[in-house]
Amino acid sequence: MIFLFKKKKQALFKGLIDFHNHILPGIDDGSKSIAQSLEMLNLFEQLEINTLIASPHIYKDLYPNTPDTISNAFDLLQNAAKSHPVNLRGYSAEYMVDEFFMAEVNKGHVLLPCFRSYLLLEIPFFGALNILDEALFVLLNKEYLPILAHPERYTTLKNINQVKDLKQKGAKMQLNALSLLGYYGKDIQKKASNWLKHGVYDFVCTDAHNPYQLKQLHNLKLDKKELMAWDGLRENHLMLFNN
Repeated sequence: MIFLFKKKKQALFKGLIDFHNHILPGIDDGSKSIAQSLEMLNLFEQLEINTLIASPHIYKDLYPNTPDTISNAFDLLQNAAKSHPVNLRGYSAEYMVDEFFMAEVNKGHVLLPCFRSYLLLEIPFFGALNILDEALFVLLNKEYLPILAHPERYTTLKNINQVKDLKQKGAKMQLNALSLLGYYGKDIQKKASNWLKHGVYDFVCTDAHNPYQLKQLHNLKLDKKELMAWDGLRENHLMLFNN
C-alpha cells in the first residue's frame, strides 16, 4: 500500500506587518489605480498579511513625492477600503539616497519613518556606497534608524562582509521576499538565500508593486534551512516592530 502525504502549507507571511510596498495609487511605479490597490489588498489578505504601512518612492528625478502627495493618496485608498479586513496602519516613504535626499536631511526637513524612528532607504542599483555611508552617519546623529531595502539587489553589494560592514555602521537590512523566488534573477536569489541563512537580515517585506507580484508570492517555497532562518527573521521583524 502506498501512502501519500500532503506537504504542510508554509504559512510564510501569516501575521507579518509589511512596511515596504507600493500600494498607494498613482504616485509612483506601484499601483496605478484605487481598483488595483483594492485588488492588492485582497491578495495581501490571502497571504495572511493583515497590517500594511505604505511606502511609495521619494526620488526627485522620477517620483518627487512629498508628505502631502503621499498623505492624499493614502486618504483616497483608506476611504475606499474602510471595510477591508487588512489594516492600512499608515504611510511612510522609500527614500532614494542621493544628493537631493542628503540636502533635505541636512536642512532638517520632515521625513516619514515607517515606524518609530526607522527610515526606509534605497540606493541606485549600480551606485557607489560612499553616499550611503554618509547618509548612515548623518541619520544616526539625527536619531533616525536606517533600514536598507533589498540589499541583495544592489550590484555593488557583492558579498556578505560588505553587508556586515553596513550593519556595523548602523544599518538594518530588509529582505525582499520576491528575491527568494528568483523574481529578480538567479544571482539575486542566490545572494538572498545565502544571506538569509547567515542571519544578516532584520526584516522581510514584499516590496509589492502590483497584483502580479503578490500572486507570485503564493508560489514561494523554502527549503528546510531557509524556512528555519525565515521563521527566526519573521519573529525578529515583529519583535523590532512592536518593541
